[in-house]
Amino acid sequence: MVPVLLETPWFNVYSYGLLLALGYAAGTLWILWEARREGLPGEAIFDMLLLQMIVGVFGSRLLFLWEYAPDKLTLTGILAFESGGLTFYGAVISSLVFDLLYLKFMRLPFWRVMDCVGFGLPLGMAVARLGCFLNGCCHGTPCSWPWGVVFPRVGDMPVHPTQLYESGAGLGIFLMLQRWRPRRRNYGEGFTACMGLYGVFRFLVEFWRGDNPIFAWGMTLSQWVGLGMAAGSVVAWQLIGRTPDLRVVPSVAPRDLSGFQG
Repeated sequence: MVPVLLETPWFNVYSYGLLLALGYAAGTLWILWEARREGLPGEAIFDMLLLQMIVGVFGSRLLFLWEYAPDKLTLTGILAFESGGLTFYGAVISSLVFDLLYLKFMRLPFWRVMDCVGFGLPLGMAVARLGCFLNGCCHGTPCSWPWGVVFPRVGDMPVHPTQLYESGAGLGIFLMLQRWRPRRRNYGEGFTACMGLYGVFRFLVEFWRGDNPIFAWGMTLSQWVGLGMAAGSVVAWQLIGRTPDLRVVPSVAPRDLSGFQG
């Protein structure tokens, strides 16, 4: 566990914050590259991602407090970021709502843009979860397997490195989507596939998480959200498939929207 990568008399570089920033940067760069391939306005999407980062942090913080410390759901508690505590699903849900409103306001095609997000998001998750591993948070239950890891803040017993499981899942989803991308038939399938696959992976990984409390019926809140995300992705996939306007036509170059003025 290496929570502090660099200590100086003036500032410290924390592994969690650094890897979170690098993950967001990696995901952003890939999303912008995808947007360019689709002929979408990169500046408008970059602005969306910058604003989404702020919205996502607050959404992540709110869900964390609601799940772990509801007594701290006050303005002071929400703004106490130095005490730690962020939840990935909170960022996803709040960012999705923001993206929907932003893209509607900017009159940009929602599913085409969200496909770009879906292709880049798993890469960011894969990098960011390494920060969780170095920080020692989001750890697993006791592990007797050879790859069990001891985190001093947890105790002297090896536990499942669930942070690495999730990082591997993010990388796996990213590679699977890149390989599948040429066979995409409709805009929106990339994003729904990303959300559905992550929901399934997260549901499974939660069985080895040691820091998440049981929410209902023997499952954690993240497991319930994961199931809902997977089910919602299946429904969205079916609805997208029935919408002719969302067809991807390989023989026709994507319409260039780079001249869009917001």
